[in-house]
Amino acid sequence: MSTREILTLQFGHYSNFIGTHFWNLQELNFDYTGVVKEECNHDILYREGQTPRGEVTYTPRLLLADLKGSLRSFPVSGGLPIEESTENLPWDTIEKIEEPAIPKNEFLENIDSECPTSISEDCDLDNSVKTWTDYLYPRFHPRTVNIVKEYDHGNDSTFDVYMTGQNIWKSEYGENFADNIRKYTEECDSMQGFQVNFDCTDAFSGLALSCTEYLCDEYAKSILVHPIIASHFPDNNPQNEDDREKSTLKDSMRLVNIALSIERLSQYATFFVPLCTSEKGWRKPGNPRPFEYLNYNPELYYHSSAILASAIDTLSQKYRHISNSYTISDICADMTGYGRKMGAASLGLPFAMKESDYLIEHLNNVTKPLYTSITPSCKIATDKIFQIVTVRGLPESYLKAPPKEANKQQNLAAYRCNSIKEMFELYLQSTNFLSATNVEIVNKPINLKTPFPKIFSENLNRYGLIKNDIQQEPIESVPAIACYHNGNFMADMIEKLHREVSRIKFTKLHKFKEEGLEAAEFKESLDLLAEFKDNYEDNFEL
Repeated sequence: MSTREILTLQFGHYSNFIGTHFWNLQELNFDYTGVVKEECNHDILYREGQTPRGEVTYTPRLLLADLKGSLRSFPVSGGLPIEESTENLPWDTIEKIEEPAIPKNEFLENIDSECPTSISEDCDLDNSVKTWTDYLYPRFHPRTVNIVKEYDHGNDSTFDVYMTGQNIWKSEYGENFADNIRKYTEECDSMQGFQVNFDCTDAFSGLALSCTEYLCDEYAKSILVHPIIASHFPDNNPQNEDDREKSTLKDSMRLVNIALSIERLSQYATFFVPLCTSEKGWRKPGNPRPFEYLNYNPELYYHSSAILASAIDTLSQKYRHISNSYTISDICADMTGYGRKMGAASLGLPFAMKESDYLIEHLNNVTKPLYTSITPSCKIATDKIFQIVTVRGLPESYLKAPPKEANKQQNLAAYRCNSIKEMFELYLQSTNFLSATNVEIVNKPINLKTPFPKIFSENLNRYGLIKNDIQQEPIESVPAIACYHNGNFMADMIEKLHREVSRIKFTKLHKFKEEGLEAAEFKESLDLLAEFKDNYEDNFEL
């Protein structure tokens, strides 16, 4: 079996929040006993190596970018032991200066002092998480973390323009980052391609798109991209007229960054899917997407990023599964007909089924959609669509009642289905007119180990199903459904974005002009965005 390696790239603070949850989900659910049957080929996302001491390491095949000061107590070297030679150093001429250590929260203290199975469940992460490193469990390869040293984390007014990120890529930083990509790819035997997650509302958009253009030019591999909009921004709640003016200007700048990102992605990405847990995404993120059995605070990145990480983890099962040869290239080919490189995503977290029901009963009686859109300003259609659907955490024993107990179930056409996969295929075929659906079934649920936030309703049992009683029990895992969708319904989303950006007067975009954006270039990007929308006109064929 070939490894089919993937290199993951993360650009931006919120994307690193998501990435931290994603890598925590991978590493905290590794089976070291050999008892559990693995469904994922972990070598696809991970690489084996050695420390200078000869210790075996297993770290994510990952490169991430963030600003100076974002790591807090986490070392830029990735946290693995590094031996530094002290021989032949002129100690009489060297002065060692150390910055004061940043105190660690209880979770990080537990990791440093105890074995993984003893991590405290009582860590108050809702109040102690300041940045993504405050709940990071794994350790990284020394080349993984790439800090933009010219800009400070927390100073949102300096690293907020697309062109700034472009200029960073043209500097020594971009050369070093590209060199690290080369080193990773040279280690691979049969590489699938790249998955790229980036903040598309600030200068990381320009940095990520410059890198994506480089990948497109240098590597004949598929590039699956998630441009990401945070669930909340500090200026979203202005208190006075001055704050409102500043908020409106920042909204406009974020909107232009998003538009430039999507226009450039239409050229360089193989397939891209915007993600956001809020409804609008622009101008402001808007109301949080409702998930019936989730109680999350959209102002806490620690909360909302866990939702998107769960979606990416579930969606990526398709091309990480041990038992099939489906790759990122296959997803891109299946989802991008007619030049429709942008798709939408949805998530059902948890897959809300009663513990007393069989799946056949649940699907027969459900009146609400099985999933919620997590793509901004996008209402997912039910007809004339292509979609890849991944369902996880539903045992085959939940499928239907045995014949002696089936009663009215036997009158349903779905009773002839002999697997979870067949039943979902039949359900989606009957509810999605003129649509092509590819269904993936994963046995393993999303296991909820600390530091995953405690955002699930008390109405769920330990396995994430809706309880029949009021007895409280800790939730250990949840079933989920996540989907990629594409179709002409995406035209409305692009039209909304184009209309909003077109209202912005270029003369007010002072920082963009200062960083090198010309009025003609801005107009050309808007024209290309409008042309991209034409790919989604209703010329659907199967």
